[in-house]
Amino acid sequence: MHTYEPAQLEDMTLVEAIDAVVADLLDHPVAASPHGVFTVMRHIDLLCHLTARAVGDAHFGLVYDHADPADQARVEPLSRAAAHFGGATAHYTLALAPVLALSKPDPRSTRHHQLDALDAHSRLTRHVHDALHALSDARTCLVTPHPASVQAAPAVSPPVPALPASEARH
Repeated sequence: MHTYEPAQLEDMTLVEAIDAVVADLLDHPVAASPHGVFTVMRHIDLLCHLTARAVGDAHFGLVYDHADPADQARVEPLSRAAAHFGGATAHYTLALAPVLALSKPDPRSTRHHQLDALDAHSRLTRHVHDALHALSDARTCLVTPHPASVQAAPAVSPPVPALPASEARH
């Protein structure tokens, strides 16, 4: 069973760090209990660390590596990976509401409350699944070779129609 702290991810490549975070998320599933809130918060901390690291690496590539085209080519995949990390963080943040709802026992246990619990479990499962999918997409951004960025031609704006002479004076 793996439990990682953000500082432990620093000695890994970003891809290794993603794999470590995914292992941590899978080894420590979010439970419908008060402890589940702590687990979600710890996972959010790991995801925020990955986001900040990818953004920092992209920024470093933009600011300090203008002469090295190989480092410049890493900026776009890092930026796209950071966006996916942000998506995973958002899904874990959205998972907090169902975890909180499920962590409060309801002594009445009516059918209505049981249906609410099923809905909360469904939302929790969907958010965790979507977060893991976002991490997979981030990993793909970093390991899939991308052709060198081609400078896009500047967008040409459509011509602005001239106003009729009667309106142009006002």
